[in-house]
Amino acid sequence: MTSPVYLPADEFSGTNPPNLDLAADYLEMVAALSPVGQSYSSEIVDALEMTADREFEDVNDEIEKREVAAAGAVTRIRLRQRALGRAYPFETDESGSTVSFLAQTPDLGQAAYLVSLILSNLRAITPLLGESELHPSKEDEKALREYFQYFATAALAAEVGGRAWSFGFPRPDGSGFLAKLAHIWSDLKDGAVDPHPSAPASPKDDKVDVFAWREHADGLPGFLFAVAQVATGKDWKDKPIRSQVKDVFPKRWFSPVPVTEWIAYHVVPFARPDGDFRDDVLVLGNVLHRIRVPKRVLEAEKLSKQGLAIEAFDQLQAAADWVSNYFASAKAQA
Repeated sequence: MTSPVYLPADEFSGTNPPNLDLAADYLEMVAALSPVGQSYSSEIVDALEMTADREFEDVNDEIEKREVAAAGAVTRIRLRQRALGRAYPFETDESGSTVSFLAQTPDLGQAAYLVSLILSNLRAITPLLGESELHPSKEDEKALREYFQYFATAALAAEVGGRAWSFGFPRPDGSGFLAKLAHIWSDLKDGAVDPHPSAPASPKDDKVDVFAWREHADGLPGFLFAVAQVATGKDWKDKPIRSQVKDVFPKRWFSPVPVTEWIAYHVVPFARPDGDFRDDVLVLGNVLHRIRVPKRVLEAEKLSKQGLAIEAFDQLQAAADWVSNYFASAKAQA
């Protein structure tokens, strides 16, 4: 049977470094969608041979590149497994030749990973699901982006060990921009919500999607405060908010302006190559990505059970149910 997952050969030929994260995603998606819940590293070689659209002058060189891609994909999967522990919904056998799907009923950490995996491979970003019938509908894409916003809120709460609010539009409580900002600042009490007359008349979220706060018992300024942009599109790196949260947002919406430092975060569903990650942080500030978010979500689950308020945390089980139903339905169609 032909796999519903497509691996483009042009990402692994020529002089460019092979896209090992894409190859790892391929093995994960094949395993999760397979009726037997497994994929095999040799499928990388087979898939690249099938999708090659030209004859190569040096066939042996191309075969070697495919084998390097297969071995590299397994290495990436093992790195993901080591970084995420039980939040990772796959495992490899001792030889690395078999990848097994472990999350027929995913916990919240595994669900965060799987939502991220699907978002990372929508057809606007990669061809893995391409024209497959398994590609999420527009309605499901919208739901997945909202779910990821809620996972990001939980992850940022765990990152600072404190409360978090989902501020990105549309807000889960349906509130307006200024009403929500005033609600949050009724707790923070550093500065006061008072828009400057020149501020935009109809803001949605002014590029801020999540606020997270670790309070001090004295109620005074100078606390740990993280402010995040949640980006799920292909242009995610073109949306830095460092200058926005330092020089624009506070001066637009507050008087007096808060004195606590706002720490910029970017939360994305993508797996990033280690060699590129320094530049991601240099451009965007602190970054939570697919290899960080799921573990933080599990930490947030513990905080929530201890009574910490994390907005929209009650929506995460719906995301886990969506993921479970999606993969179960795919296997039923196989």
